[in-house]
Amino acid sequence: MLRTLQAIGELKCTRRNVATVPELEHYLDKWLHKRYTGYQLGCFGIHGEPNSLWLGDKRHVSLEDLEALIDGRAQGRTIGFGSCSVMGVGESPLKAFQENTGARAVIGYRTDADSDLNWAAFEILLLEALSRYRQIGVPARHLRENYGHLCDKLGFEYVY
Repeated sequence: MLRTLQAIGELKCTRRNVATVPELEHYLDKWLHKRYTGYQLGCFGIHGEPNSLWLGDKRHVSLEDLEALIDGRAQGRTIGFGSCSVMGVGESPLKAFQENTGARAVIGYRTDADSDLNWAAFEILLLEALSRYRQIGVPARHLRENYGHLCDKLGFEYVY
């Protein structure tokens, strides 16, 4: 999906596989470096559960651990979780995560994906909205107005 959106000029992206905490820290540091300011969306497309990402070999990274790794350096950027249920922790902890990382917004899902096709279609719509609309709340509004049924079905959250 990322390659397709990049090919049609909708998205500037780089994809990296991460299976360990040191790899995660390395790529976070790279993404948050001034050199990569043009890459405004950091998307974690890995398995998850409420408040946690799963790395390889059953390693889990909590949102608190991720927040510590980011250490307030995500100013003006959007953190996205293309992972099942990571956002299923409630609004208050997500808002604190967003504020403490310095992120412009945090997006993701509070439920498990019921269909890979629904999720894939919505991810394309989401990435397109994020690349088209620059004002902070507009992508969420656009998605809710036009694809509210998918937002609800997938448990989509947009915290800003």
